[in-house]
Amino acid sequence: MFMGIDNSQRKQLEYEVVSNRCRLLLTRLLRHATRAESSTVKIIRQNNAINIANHLLGNPIYQLDAEDGDYYYPAEYAWHNAEIELLMRRPNTADLVEVVADLIQECILSSVEVNKILESEHLSFHFKADGNLDNRQVEVDISMIKDIEDTLTDEHPNIRFLFNRMDNAIENDDPAAVLHTSASIFETMAKDIVSIDSIQDQTLGSFFERYRGDSGLPGELLDYIISIYGRRNTEPLAGHGSTRPTSIAPKEAVILAEMTKAFVRIERELQRMSIRSERCEQTTQEPTTESN
Repeated sequence: MFMGIDNSQRKQLEYEVVSNRCRLLLTRLLRHATRAESSTVKIIRQNNAINIANHLLGNPIYQLDAEDGDYYYPAEYAWHNAEIELLMRRPNTADLVEVVADLIQECILSSVEVNKILESEHLSFHFKADGNLDNRQVEVDISMIKDIEDTLTDEHPNIRFLFNRMDNAIENDDPAAVLHTSASIFETMAKDIVSIDSIQDQTLGSFFERYRGDSGLPGELLDYIISIYGRRNTEPLAGHGSTRPTSIAPKEAVILAEMTKAFVRIERELQRMSIRSERCEQTTQEPTTESN
């Protein structure tokens, strides 16, 4: 049975970004998996999936108690429907991988259907599942960076790949490449946060004000991000060919690389805080003890 991912796998997934689009597709899969003609069966399936995620994330387990035998108040159905919509949005990447693996382990989700979504989003991990419910074995397979085909554009959601490219630029003493990749990471992150199809083929400069409104980062950090993006377009060898050498010193490149990583971590954590805040607001609307 699935016993979780190890520390090495968590480290590999540190900069793997599961886009909002991918989380939406996984949510649609979960909605379908928990459907039933009987509303009672449906809410029981939803409750099971929600508590699997709650257990892993350290949230309280929600005990589903029926009134008068098998009657549930409308508020119960509304709360469970809302929790299903948030289940794939709350976890960071490593926790999301474990939640999905647990759902596959319990035969709530199909590894085949999940892997189709992950492949369509070009993510570097997938699931292996063998056996039936009684002897099911689920594993998480994470591709090494060197095994990911180098056909990714700057707009690709795989920030883990871009971070590896940036680290290679540091090792190769190529400060201009560090700047170029840092700007690509910021643009990719912004597109994922805004999550609108119409901006996916646009440059960061063209939709930056929308990103500024959606981002959780303070104004000073956002100003720094757009300055880095602008500098990429003027710095020799960063965004274009040039006969002049780059003006970026190796020490500056190291600082830029580490700040880029920090900004991504901060943005992701702020987005998760926002989702947790939404959940806190919803808990004030949860069914009361008398109506459970």
